[in-house]
Amino acid sequence: MESKIAYLNDKLVAVAEREKKRERERRKLRQQKSSDGSDQKDDENDKSDKESEGDENGKSDKDSKGDEE
Repeated sequence: MESKIAYLNDKLVAVAEREKKRERERRKLRQQKSSDGSDQKDDENDKSDKESEGDENGKSDKDSKGDEE
């Protein structure tokens, strides 16, 4: 059982590291785009990213709609 826990902890650390790397890349792209003056388009992409995160956090669209009513 302990080996399973250690394995899952390693996987969790790897996922967290990947997410940090992605966030750094997103920030870098935002900074580059904002210096180019195309920041408005990036804001639209951020909104779609946030909507997608709801699904990743264990809530489907059906669950989200049910909570709102």
